Amino acid sequence: MEKDIAQLTGRWRQDHSQDENYDEFLREHGLSWFGRMMVKLFKISPIEEYIVNGNQITYRQYHQQRPVADMTLTIGQPQNVHMEGFGHMETRVDLDEYGRLVTRTKKGNSEMVTTGRIDSQGRLELSILLPSGRTCRRVLQRVQ
Repeated sequence: MEKDIAQLTGRWRQDHSQDENYDEFLREHGLSWFGRMMVKLFKISPIEEYIVNGNQITYRQYHQQRPVADMTLTIGQPQNVHMEGFGHMETRVDLDEYGRLVTRTKKGNSEMVTTGRIDSQGRLELSILLPSGRTCRRVLQRVQ
């Protein structure tokens, strides 16, 4: 399974043509109506980077070549993290029985569960169960 998650290593950008319920995802993260419309109209997507090193996964997000998020998680261990614009949250990353990466993020009384896998075309597919009970789908293409 370590070999499978090592495939995550690299930089990725969202393919907005594959979005499902992405507006609700952005709304749950506190983005204003205007901000959500700008993302939709201009297909704004930061670069997301994953670096897998054994049982640690580093996640970075870049906006205009500038890092705006940076955290390292250890598989199986809950960690408190702070992300600019999102505040403090507890995050835990695990592997499920199929080798998919499952991230549980708790903020206050709500929880979001993200399941990630590399699909047959080499894209990173993220299925996100939102606190509202709805599911969001994001598909990212490798950029580097």
